[in-house]
Amino acid sequence: MNIHKPVKEGTLQKKIKVMGIGGSGCNTISRLSTLNLEGIELIAANTDSFSLSTCGADKTILLGQNTTFGHGAGGDLQLGKIAAEENYKIIIEYIQEADLLFLTAGLGGGTGSGAIEIVARIAASLDILTISNVTLPFSFESEKRKNTAYEATIKLQPFTNTLITIPNDRLMEISAPNAPIKTTLGLSDDVLIKGIQGLSEILYNQGLMNIDFSHISKLMNLNGGTFISIGFGTGEQRVVSAIQDALSHPLLEPTPIHQAQGIIVKLTGDVKIDEIDSAAIFLKEKAPADVEILPVVEHKEFANNQIMVSLILTGMGATPINYPDKISNAPTKTQVSSKIHEIHKEIDVYSKPFDNFEDELEIPAFLRRGYNLANQHK
Repeated sequence: MNIHKPVKEGTLQKKIKVMGIGGSGCNTISRLSTLNLEGIELIAANTDSFSLSTCGADKTILLGQNTTFGHGAGGDLQLGKIAAEENYKIIIEYIQEADLLFLTAGLGGGTGSGAIEIVARIAASLDILTISNVTLPFSFESEKRKNTAYEATIKLQPFTNTLITIPNDRLMEISAPNAPIKTTLGLSDDVLIKGIQGLSEILYNQGLMNIDFSHISKLMNLNGGTFISIGFGTGEQRVVSAIQDALSHPLLEPTPIHQAQGIIVKLTGDVKIDEIDSAAIFLKEKAPADVEILPVVEHKEFANNQIMVSLILTGMGATPINYPDKISNAPTKTQVSSKIHEIHKEIDVYSKPFDNFEDELEIPAFLRRGYNLANQHK
C-alpha cells in the first residue's frame, strides 16, 4: 500500500516537480513546503513510514513496504535500491508529466543513496530533464557512510542532466559555530531553492519578453550540466551586481560560465532598456564568443529600486564529482574511470523508453539484465 496525498486543487498545472528521497530528502521537502512555491509539486519518497507521515509533501511514496515494512533501509544501499524497484510504477506515475525534475537526497544512508539512482534511471527512460542536488557526509562520519556516498554519486551521475554535490563540511564553514544542527543542515536547501525559483520565474513569466519551455528544454539538453540561480542588486550597477550575486554561492565551486553554451537571463523589476544591454555585455565578456544569450524581462516594482536576475547557464561540460575527504577504502582513479565507463556502456540498455508499464510481467529496461546487484551476489 502506498501513502498518497492528492495534489491540492486550484493550483497551477504542475510542470516542475521536486522529489526528496530518504530521510534527508524528506526533511528538505518539509522545509520547501513552508515556502509556498507556486506551480511546484513536492513529492517525498522514503522507506520510513513515520518520516513520510510528518512530511509536508503534495504526494508521498512509501518505498519497499514488502521489503523494509516501513522501518527504513538500515543504511543498506542495495536495500534502498530494491525498495525503489518495488515501487517503480508509482514513481513513474508521479513523475511522468514533469517538464523538469529536481531530485534531492543526503548520500551515505541506505534509502537516499540507493533509491535516487533508480528514480534517476526512470526519469532518464521517460526523457525528463533531471537535476540532482545531493549532500555528502561530514568528514567526521564513518568510513562506511562516506564510501556509500561515493559509490552512490558515481552511479547516479550518468543518469542525471546535472549533478550538484554539496559536502556537509561546507555547511559548517558558512554557519555560526553555535548554530543548531537543524539550521546548519537546512543551509544546503538554499542551492536547491534558488534553482527552483530561478526556473519557475522564467517558466511562469508574465513579462514583456518571454521564452517558451521548449527553448529552455533545448538549451538544457546540451551536453553537460546546467546552473540555475537567482540574484539581487541595487544601485547604479544593480544589473551587474544581481548577475554576480546569482553566479556565486558559498556552497558551490565558482560557476564555469566560460564553458556555457547557452544563457537565459531574466531581469525582473523596473527595468530600463539600457540595462538589458548591460546584462548582455557583461555576460558576453565572461562567456564564449559563440554563446547564445536570451534575455527575458518582467516589469515589477521592488523596494529600494531593487532588480532580480534569474539565470540559467547550460552546456557547461561534465559536472565534477566533488568529494571533500580522502576515503581510505575508496577506489583508485583507474578503478573509478573503469566503473564510469562500464556504467556508460549500459546506459543504452537502462535508458531505453518503454511502451507499457501496466503489465505486471513487463520489466522496464532500467531494471533488466541482472541489474539488481543484491541478487548477483547470492
